[in-house]
Amino acid sequence: MPSITIVSNGHGEDVIGASLARALRERVPGATIRAFPVVDEGSAYRSEAIPRLGPCRALPSGGLTLHSTASLVADVRAGLVGMTLAQLAGLTRLHSDVVVVVGDIYAQTLAAFTRSTFRAVVQPLVSAHHGSGAGRSRPNRYFMERIRYPERVLMRHLASVVYARDEATAAWLGARGVRNVLALGNPMVDRIEGRALEGIDGHVAVALLPGTRAHTPSALACMAEALASVPDVTGLVAWSGGALPPLPGWEEDRGAAPVSGRVAAFRRGATRLWVVEGRFGDVLASARIAIGTAGTANEQAAARGVPVVSFPLEPSYGLAFLLNQKRLLGEALTLSDPEPGAIAAAARGLLGDDEARAQAGRIGRQRMGSPGGSRAIALDLLERASRVVPALRGGYDRAG
Repeated sequence: MPSITIVSNGHGEDVIGASLARALRERVPGATIRAFPVVDEGSAYRSEAIPRLGPCRALPSGGLTLHSTASLVADVRAGLVGMTLAQLAGLTRLHSDVVVVVGDIYAQTLAAFTRSTFRAVVQPLVSAHHGSGAGRSRPNRYFMERIRYPERVLMRHLASVVYARDEATAAWLGARGVRNVLALGNPMVDRIEGRALEGIDGHVAVALLPGTRAHTPSALACMAEALASVPDVTGLVAWSGGALPPLPGWEEDRGAAPVSGRVAAFRRGATRLWVVEGRFGDVLASARIAIGTAGTANEQAAARGVPVVSFPLEPSYGLAFLLNQKRLLGEALTLSDPEPGAIAAAARGLLGDDEARAQAGRIGRQRMGSPGGSRAIALDLLERASRVVPALRGGYDRAG
């Protein structure tokens, strides 16, 4: 049976890689599917029991190495160069029938050293929408806001097929000489369906998406303070685990009825705050709006039609990153100053304007695309790879 290796660079890319691995395994149960995460620990692959290759560990920036000088210096001191060289050596020794690169030019460059018969690129990070009105990019963001010429060269000469995140980006790449580029749906929006959390009892729910990086504790503390000025709502914190930061003014709600996945409940006047783990889709299904300082989670909320209020927290969630996300999501993302009062005002504005909220929801769904991308990409990839990988011919489920 064939070997399939997924090379991914970042938390969001690992989530997409795990979703693709699941879809591929459903169609080729006997295949050897491995992951080679080149940024962070690749924890998303654990839930799918996908073996991880190569050295990988969390660095201080959480994968945002080039977002600021401080992040770059911290990662270099923590061993970035040595780890990258070790990863490059591992990828050079690796042979895989099929290589699927999930990420931008960084992952594509490292994966270029792996021997393979068929190579696919899933570029989930950069959209043609990012470049709209962007102006001149800062040097450290040169590859973050557009798919530049060097990346297009890699796609043209090494990739058998490229899967873009949306139709506009596929057309943009095709007009610039990238062959076999398709938009088959956005894997980022797969498997985030959910049902409303029990026990909200008619309260308006606001999803709080503080992310998973170094700024997460500060972000949550700021969101909680802002939420205190939005009465009669229930804040639903999509928490990834670990200790909660101090939340001054919030008291533990000992009388709250049990809710599956809720690990803590607080109250401040008429406002409630629930901390929820393992039910991200249900948090989005419950929420009327979101307050978020995340990359993937903000975009997933927009995909579900949930407008997002966001604010910068330098350096790990900087204004340049946020403006880039704003160009992608358009009216689905409302920018705020990083002050609780300003955040609360933006949230109240959205909650009080049904028309604006509905318009933002429509734009978010449009910009992010439809679910089903993992299945569609897996099937198309296997169909194409089977033409050159003998072990795949007739050996996968086309009906899946």
